[in-house]
Amino acid sequence: MRTKQIRPEKQKYEFELYISRGYDEVTGKEYILFKFLTTKVFMNFIYTVNVTPKIDLVNKEISFKVEGLSAPVISLAKSGRAVFEYRLYNFRNTEYSLKMQKQDFEKNLFKLKINKSSMKLTRQPANKFIMIII
Repeated sequence: MRTKQIRPEKQKYEFELYISRGYDEVTGKEYILFKFLTTKVFMNFIYTVNVTPKIDLVNKEISFKVEGLSAPVISLAKSGRAVFEYRLYNFRNTEYSLKMQKQDFEKNLFKLKINKSSMKLTRQPANKFIMIII
């Protein structure tokens, strides 16, 4: 007799994107940190999220293409979520188009307003594959 296979509960979002400010002690510059995480927790390895950034500060466009996951280089077993981090230097305090694209060409368009003391999303799509947390 076969046992019934238990499937994990389907998540509302595949990825989370944490956006925060930081300061680089070495360069003496402020930056915006974009930290991508999977909502899925991997039990054997911590994978890396493969993301290709495309930044156009002149036209106020920030794009990230989420291309999938890659296996870790080291062979130590460890559980956790897949991660990718990107630091954006030389930004201006203005509103940016924040475009997210998945490997299967699903796209989400957000508007990110950066002020001197705060950041906020001014536009979000109704159906999105990524949850943005500031």
